[in-house]
Amino acid sequence: MSEMAQQDLMGQLRAFFDQHFGKSLIIKGRPGAGKTTFALDFLDMMRSERPVYYLPARFEDRSVLKTFPWVSEARNVDTSVPLTRVCTESLGRLERMVEEGRFNPSSPNFSGLVVNIEEMLPEVKAMYHFVDQHIDSSPILLLDSIEALAEKYEMSDAAIFSLIYRDLVEGSNANLIVIIEARENQKLEYFADGVVSMDYSTGEGFVIRTATVEKLRGVSVGSSPQFLYSLNEGRFKSFTHVPIVYPAVRITPEEETGGEQFEVPIYGFEIEKLTESSSPSVPIGTLIMIHRESTSSQVDQVVNLIKNNIALGTVSAGRGVMDVTSSSYETSGVLVNCVDAEKMKNYVIAEKSKKNNPYIINLEGKSLIDDFPQEVLDFFMSYSERPDVYFFSTDFLSFVYGDSYYGDLVNLINDIRSTGIVILIADQDAYERLTHYANITIHIRDYHGFVLVHSRPDALYLSMPDYTQKGWPRLKLHMLV
Repeated sequence: MSEMAQQDLMGQLRAFFDQHFGKSLIIKGRPGAGKTTFALDFLDMMRSERPVYYLPARFEDRSVLKTFPWVSEARNVDTSVPLTRVCTESLGRLERMVEEGRFNPSSPNFSGLVVNIEEMLPEVKAMYHFVDQHIDSSPILLLDSIEALAEKYEMSDAAIFSLIYRDLVEGSNANLIVIIEARENQKLEYFADGVVSMDYSTGEGFVIRTATVEKLRGVSVGSSPQFLYSLNEGRFKSFTHVPIVYPAVRITPEEETGGEQFEVPIYGFEIEKLTESSSPSVPIGTLIMIHRESTSSQVDQVVNLIKNNIALGTVSAGRGVMDVTSSSYETSGVLVNCVDAEKMKNYVIAEKSKKNNPYIINLEGKSLIDDFPQEVLDFFMSYSERPDVYFFSTDFLSFVYGDSYYGDLVNLINDIRSTGIVILIADQDAYERLTHYANITIHIRDYHGFVLVHSRPDALYLSMPDYTQKGWPRLKLHMLV
């Protein structure tokens, strides 16, 4: 199902540098955004395909060498061999300007009337030699950072960028990645072929990082040029929007196994990352509250994906599901395509109607307790094995019963929880009223079209569909650091 997803950030950069001529890329962002990690992870991906060179102009971080041990090799270049193939037109022009006194960079190697720019700027010299030795292989150079190099030689960052860009990128077909420490540099960004800005926000103890593609000449960035990313364990990982699509034809669900005695498995959803027990199952009697912190179609899709996975696994295992939510029709439609008719007898919905159907509980809408007496529950759930899974959503309950259902809902939950688990999908008002009854509370919210999930104050996850070989979407949680 990967073809349905927007191309990820690394894929866009690969396409950018795969063009048949040299390109330059600016990576900008405030300290701590992960600019160096991002750039080195990209070089790590590309170094098996083409030569890469890394120039840390200020200092070399030991943590960088630990995470990317190949970096020490990416700085080795023989500078004793004369330059024969690389373009040196701008380098020669700068040399003449220094000799004529029109430009005076600070360098311990500068003296006399005849100068050698290669000796004045050894870092620049090394980059020229690297390109000269790999000129037919479209090498990629990483300068980290241009401000550090400019400060070292008392040159403007624009002068250094112009020198390298004209000779190495335009003149020699090399590719250049430049990290800038400033939040923006309009002059460099204007001349660069690509710009990626990196930023992060903090709140509620979480760090949310975003990378935005401001331009990539020759590459379509699509309608969503913003990516969430994480720096988990010192590595860069970006995420893009992946649509949730259910199989259009009947499939045979993967074999599901039940949990331990007195445990109810939670299928297709990494709930073990959200609970203290770190278990994929929960005890009978558990009330799980899914709190929709914000309302959006993306949040609804993820909530439904959680529900559909649990429902699919439960009915496939021969156990009962009672669905009293506003999305029961959607779940029913999804399951019909995936589960045989015999297993679908384990799935019961409730609606405000007078239909004569053994799998639909007709609601009068006067009282929640009156609509779900024990004999009704026993009758509709009698076909299935226990433990059962009961779904309720507060928007549906408000629609049927108004705002006076809270007390009845608590009583009903207490009556049925001994036979299974209850999953309550709650909006903000219901969350504030009922949260103290929940054993597990899962918070779900929208962040620029991405859906974030957390249950504890020390871990925030990005939710993404992960498709099985049979085309069924499960929910995978990626920690954001």
